[in-house]
Order: sequence, then structure tokens, then C-alpha cells
Amino acid sequence: MRDSLDTSTGEHVQKSLVLIVEDEKPIAEVLAFIVEDAGYEVAVAAHGSEALELVNGGERPDLLITDLMMPKMDGASLIRALRSSLGSHMPPVVLMTAAGPQHAEQADADEILDKPFDLYTVESLLHRLLPHH
Repeated sequence: MRDSLDTSTGEHVQKSLVLIVEDEKPIAEVLAFIVEDAGYEVAVAAHGSEALELVNGGERPDLLITDLMMPKMDGASLIRALRSSLGSHMPPVVLMTAAGPQHAEQADADEILDKPFDLYTVESLLHRLLPHH
């Protein structure tokens, strides 16, 4: 959760934070737009190592959306590293992949998002996995 300023009321509100980990910038930008449009805060990392640095630096996402195949650290390695360091504070994980479900199942994700994906599928995942605001 992040403390955000509601510009219409001037009040501080808590918003769920979604960490998007995706090496393809256009995909990351589309996902960030969908997440922000749904009313959530967004942090973006270009690969697993960068995401791990964000979390180790204090970011506490309420949901992790990560690609499976990325340079430096893939999604499966990121999930393992975060489960090890966060333990019971691990957020739900959505794994994006075009590689098929057999690769995704080995990564221990809560949900699989097949690429290419559509707006409504992402919105549905957000509403199902995050607290309503």
C-alpha cells in the first residue's frame, strides 16, 4: 500500500501497489496504464534483478505481475527469490507468458496471464487479487 493524495478531496488515501516486471517497454506501459486506470499505484521494473532491488529497498507491492522470460533474472527466479525473502508477506503473483502453461506452472505463480492478453482479463485479475478501494 502507498499513501496517495486524492486530488479531488485533498485527502490522503491508501492505494494498493502493483509491481510490474516486464522487459518489453510497450507491454509494461500498457499494463501500467490499465493498473493506474483501475485506481491502483504502479511501480515498474525492466527485469527481475531490478524488481528485487526495489523490494529489498523497501517497496512492498500488494500484487506482482511479472513476465516469465526476461534478461538478467527471469520471472521464475524472481518469484523464488521473493518467496524466500518475503515469506508470509509475499503478495499474489501473476505470471505473464507466451511460452505456454507448462513453463508457467513450474514458477509457482498464483495466476497465469497468457500473452497476448486483453484489457478485460487484466482488469479481472486486478479486481480479484487486490482489495477493493
